[in-house]
Formats: sequence, C-alpha cells, structure tokens
Amino acid sequence: MTQQTTKDWEQFFNPEEIKQHLIEASLFLSFFEILNNEIIERIFNFYSPFVVDGKRIPSDEYKKQIIGRKIYGKNNNNVNIFLSSCQWLVDQKAISQEEYDLIAKIKDHRNQIAHDLTKFLFDSNYLIDKDLFSQIKTITLKIEKWWAAQPDKKRKTAEDSMPGQKLILDCIFDVATSTTH
Repeated sequence: MTQQTTKDWEQFFNPEEIKQHLIEASLFLSFFEILNNEIIERIFNFYSPFVVDGKRIPSDEYKKQIIGRKIYGKNNNNVNIFLSSCQWLVDQKAISQEEYDLIAKIKDHRNQIAHDLTKFLFDSNYLIDKDLFSQIKTITLKIEKWWAAQPDKKRKTAEDSMPGQKLILDCIFDVATSTTH
C-alpha cells in the first residue's frame, strides 16, 4: 500500500477528520452562496424592480446588460448569469479584472466541492482552499460597500438600503430557528 493510500484510509476511519472536512465544505459552499446572491440578486433587483404574480420579471435593460453579455459556462452553451454579472461589476469598476478572475477561480472550486464532495471528505489530496475561502468574504464586503456608496444607483428595495446588516441578521436567524436532529 502506498503512503497516499494509507493516509486516505486513516482519514476514512477518522470521524473527527471527516466531520471537520464536512464543516469546511459546508462553510465554503455557504459563503459562496452569499457572494453569489450579493452579485446576482443585487444587479437583478437594480434592473428589474417589477413584481408580477409574486415573481420579479427581468427588465429589457437587465436582459441587455447581463443576459446579453453571452458569457458561457465551461461545459455548456448556456449564458452564465453569475459570470455575466461579475463582468458587469468590472465594467462598473466595482471590482477589478483580477478580482473577476479570482471569483471565477472561487466558483470553480465551489463547483468541485459541490460535485465531488466525497473526494473532499475521504481523499487527502483534496482540501478546501482556505485562501479562497477568506477571499470570498473580502470580495463580498467590497461589492456590498460599492453598492452602498453609489448615490447615482437608485436603490430599488428596502433590502438594498441595508446591505450587510440584513445579511447577517438573516443568517443568524436561520441558524437559530433551524431544527437539528
């Protein structure tokens, strides 16, 4: 048996290590979803303030500015709304091209975690990139501050006028009211 195989089996039979990897993966995925919402939802709400039958309807300007960018996902021909929205943020000078590239790297790591979770739990070659994890927070806060500092960008909803506070309170509320078995 190779040293790598031995290490993997040791990890497999160590519930505390598996638990730690599962927590790290869950937190990375959760942090990414916060970033994802900060990017996609803010822009969608900015361009599409109208609600019909309880659903927000994408405005023509949103379709032009975001959907019309034609930034595609890696493995398909579908427009990638997340990356299109990130490119819009670059155009607005909310983030740099380097930060866009970092976000794309974060998204790739998120996809790898989500689609290959068992590798991150049981294969010692797969680790959560803690540097990327901390970058999610940095970029999310930068985008949030940018929105708050935009006097010329009309805030379309009450949510848009209290960026960080609502996010933190919602998160704490969700955790506090969830039931675990």
